[in-house]
Amino acid sequence: MRWWFFVSFLVAITVTSLGLSFRLMNERIDLTETNKEKVQSFFSRLANSQISFAENGEIVFPDEKKFLNYKKNYIENEASFVEVDLRKMIVSLYGRGLLLKTLPVTMKGREGSWWETPTGNYKAILKERNHFSSIGKVWMPYSIQFYGNFFIHGLPYYENGESVASSYTGGCVRLNTEDAKTVFDFVEKDMPILILDEELKTDYYGYLEPREESPNLPSISAKSFLISDLRTHEVILEKNANEPLPMASITKLMTGVVASELIYLERSIKISSKMLESAYESFPFSPEKRYTAFELFYPLLMQSSNGAANALASFIGQGEFVKKMNDKAISLGMIDSSFQDPSGIGDMNISTTHDISRLLQYIYYKRNFIFDITKGKKFINFGPVELHTITNFNDFYENENLLGAKTGKTNKAKETLATVWNFKTPKGDVPISIIVFGSDNRRADVQKLVDWVRGNFKIL
Repeated sequence: MRWWFFVSFLVAITVTSLGLSFRLMNERIDLTETNKEKVQSFFSRLANSQISFAENGEIVFPDEKKFLNYKKNYIENEASFVEVDLRKMIVSLYGRGLLLKTLPVTMKGREGSWWETPTGNYKAILKERNHFSSIGKVWMPYSIQFYGNFFIHGLPYYENGESVASSYTGGCVRLNTEDAKTVFDFVEKDMPILILDEELKTDYYGYLEPREESPNLPSISAKSFLISDLRTHEVILEKNANEPLPMASITKLMTGVVASELIYLERSIKISSKMLESAYESFPFSPEKRYTAFELFYPLLMQSSNGAANALASFIGQGEFVKKMNDKAISLGMIDSSFQDPSGIGDMNISTTHDISRLLQYIYYKRNFIFDITKGKKFINFGPVELHTITNFNDFYENENLLGAKTGKTNKAKETLATVWNFKTPKGDVPISIIVFGSDNRRADVQKLVDWVRGNFKIL
């Protein structure tokens, strides 16, 4: 029943441009009256509804080889698809494997920001001739949704008809409106959309230079640990790094990633008693009080709040949210990871220290603000936030060399800790991930591993 409801919903939107109306919950709405609050609310709800979420592609970093392999397969199979190359800022339309047209991209999301355009292998989820963005409060002509809050569209404009003038988009791929119409008319629902951005810039980093004399590794209580170069995944030191173990609240890093990509963070949700049903809740939520998704990131990442994790998942439904967490893990190559819930309280939230290093790399390059919040940094992108003043439970958060950290603890997982450090060397800065699973004392173990790096390599 749900699937057919969504299908009919999409059909109703497709005919919007014909001047028809739409009936929702026994209320008839004239969708041609685009400046009315009810119409804008309708489009906002549509954009943020469950049908807005796509399967994430297998490309999560700008990997030209994978990109070209997908493109080659589509061409060999005579498929119709859209190629978006953000390095060259062009969109190419392929029909039955043949290049039909190339068009210029005028804007993209700013790299490293909350709104960086996500590289990936996607598909066209939804087409709207005029989509109202509840994020930018603008209308976006000839919109094609390919993932979460991300679209291909024409030049946006405000309610008064004035065009938006900016150097970057909110993560969308912007074209001239005439070109956007060309793409819109070409694309069919579920058509593949390949998006590639710049390669990761690693040439400005330094490297670790070994000392002539190196101290031995002290006793580490953790069942598994990993020290690795965050840029290259080069293993510096490890113990049982590929052994699947419970990760506890390190899970919440993935919760933050998925929420940031699939939820409009200014949306609010009412805290229910069910969201707070946990053996342990670190943050004193008031049932029935409303919080924005963005506000929930602070108790989620600073105090490891299970209630915040459950509330974020409730925006799209916990089952769907956990599915997206597992989809994202697959896309990141976290082949030995499985997520059971958004909080990490369940014993079947399983990963390896090696897999978590992949997640840390993705956050470092693509969602770095998550690390910033684990350290308590205040953001004002989505309005005033008071929760940034709460006590931070993450180990080492005050250390100036720490880039990000997330703690965890359950009876079965024991203590866990995922950290990223910036080591200054004579050859430049080096970002290093240090992760421990199954520890008796996570802080002591990580400190010993940090000291080992300092003792074995030339660190300033």
